[in-house]
Amino acid sequence: MTDPVNPPPGEVPEVDYVALRPGQTIGRYEIVSVLGQGGFGITYRARDIQLGREVAIKEYLPSALAVRQDGATVLPRTTKMADDFGWGRDRFVTEGRTLATLHRVPAIVHVFDFLEANGTAYIVMELLSGETLEDKLKRQGTLTPDEVDRILWPLLDGLEQVHGAGFLHRDIKPANILLNAAGDPTLIDFGAAREAMVGRTSAMTAIFTPGYAAAEQMTSAKQGPWTDIYGLAATLYHAIAGKTPPSAFDRMLDDGYEPLARLMPKGFAPGLLAGIDAGLAVAARDRPQSIAGWRPILGMTAAPAADATVLIGKTEAPAIGRQSVLTPATVPAASSARSRTGLWLALAVVAIAVLGGGGYYATAMRGPDPETVKARAAAEAAEEEKRKFQEEAQKLRAEKEAAEQRKAEEDARLKAEQEARQKAEADAAAKRQIEEETRRKIEAELAEKRRAEEEQQQKVAAEAAAQRKAEEDARKAAELVAGQFDHFGKTLMLLTLRSNPTEIRLQGIDVVDEPRLRQAGVNALAAKPRNLRCRQTDRLTDGTPLYRCLVSKLDAKEPLADIPDSDRVDLALALVRGGLVLASCDAPRAYADAEDEARGKNLNLWSMMKPAEYRRRCTR
Repeated sequence: MTDPVNPPPGEVPEVDYVALRPGQTIGRYEIVSVLGQGGFGITYRARDIQLGREVAIKEYLPSALAVRQDGATVLPRTTKMADDFGWGRDRFVTEGRTLATLHRVPAIVHVFDFLEANGTAYIVMELLSGETLEDKLKRQGTLTPDEVDRILWPLLDGLEQVHGAGFLHRDIKPANILLNAAGDPTLIDFGAAREAMVGRTSAMTAIFTPGYAAAEQMTSAKQGPWTDIYGLAATLYHAIAGKTPPSAFDRMLDDGYEPLARLMPKGFAPGLLAGIDAGLAVAARDRPQSIAGWRPILGMTAAPAADATVLIGKTEAPAIGRQSVLTPATVPAASSARSRTGLWLALAVVAIAVLGGGGYYATAMRGPDPETVKARAAAEAAEEEKRKFQEEAQKLRAEKEAAEQRKAEEDARLKAEQEARQKAEADAAAKRQIEEETRRKIEAELAEKRRAEEEQQQKVAAEAAAQRKAEEDARKAAELVAGQFDHFGKTLMLLTLRSNPTEIRLQGIDVVDEPRLRQAGVNALAAKPRNLRCRQTDRLTDGTPLYRCLVSKLDAKEPLADIPDSDRVDLALALVRGGLVLASCDAPRAYADAEDEARGKNLNLWSMMKPAEYRRRCTR
């Protein structure tokens, strides 16, 4: 066999892009290789790192509903499939929990652990060795009575406990029965979750093995232990007759089934053959309804003689347990009498079950069968003795009806829980959808708000840039005059520069037509040559330009024309602070503060001006 991980030189390695790679871990388990792969999931050989043993791990990965991303995570294919994927994963985990509770159940694969990781679920089972019953039948053709006897009873014991836990296998066939070196069987590959998924979503296609699937698995009819009984009976039929029974679907149209009781293969007890035929009844109601009900027929080691008389005293009939499938010829002579007595007791129990409504044995056969006719004659001969069991039969029927009532109530409860769960899931999905729509709406509103804020910021920045440009342009365009101060004009707010006969009107001061004040200003400013630098700031309504003039300080160093503006003072501000002029009503705040300061010192103009006149002039 070629190793897909380390292929021979020159050969392209086979890469599975869906399965986990060797060396990857799931919890404490390290993947070794892939054992099997199907539409519902993947089975791996893995190693338990803590316990140092090899195990088999079954991964939930329905290829119709999910894909693997980034080499590990399993995600639904679409958002519409998310609910079906999650529902199936829950069923898969439930299957793992149920199987894990079945400790030391014969012929059933042991489940060690179940866990959830990578967005999906895993069931950890024992790793078995051996060959499947299918491989053995391909190699050998049929099984001997001893080999059938070795696999039948352990499988019945295991299935009975599985059914008692409320669980079904649903896919019993030779390929799912593993035989060890001693011939002991183990039932593998439970498909309860897979079957449930097929019934829920159209994305999953039902896959049946022809000849082994019961009729109800192809329809919407109710399934139960009788469904697994059909699969096991079909498997035993193949093992004894050497061929697969006809498909249940074909048998519903034209039944070509050959009963084992008619074929009479050598070495097998007629009761076993009749029991297998009963388990292969097409209609579910005609089959045994439980493993416990099937055992009495399978346990019969011989058919009753036509003239046999059943003698049953007050001694209660023993329960039918595990019986050999061999013919009476293979049973030791010492036990012949006891076996025959047990046979009739079993037959009486079967007869009571037939009259009590469980008529699967009488109706499962197709066509008249000699052994069945003999059994019926013996039952009729025992009619008198049978009356003694009427009270017990009535009790059994009452218990059966009570069990059916409890089962109906349990089914109703489970249905109500499922409907409530589905409603809760639907409500949760609707809530998630509303939350998602609300989130998208809020994100859209925030994005729109951010866009509007960015546009507003851009607009403000553009306006600021335009304002700065306008101010810069105005500054560049402003008329600057500079030179040696000459004299004041007619009033203190008018001044003249040498070599510039045009009078300059100062900004922010009012006219004061007082000769003494003007003379005081002239004297104060003319005490030392002064240098001015004036800049146009505005124009009056008549077009007269207004200037803000900086005048050099009295202690400024020569040459006066070269001193920086930091060594100059605002001429208008100095006049206001000296109490020589009044500040205009719309003058800068600094002028008003200087005016308050001069007024407080009672300087010049303020000593001559009455407060009332000042208030009439300008109210701040």
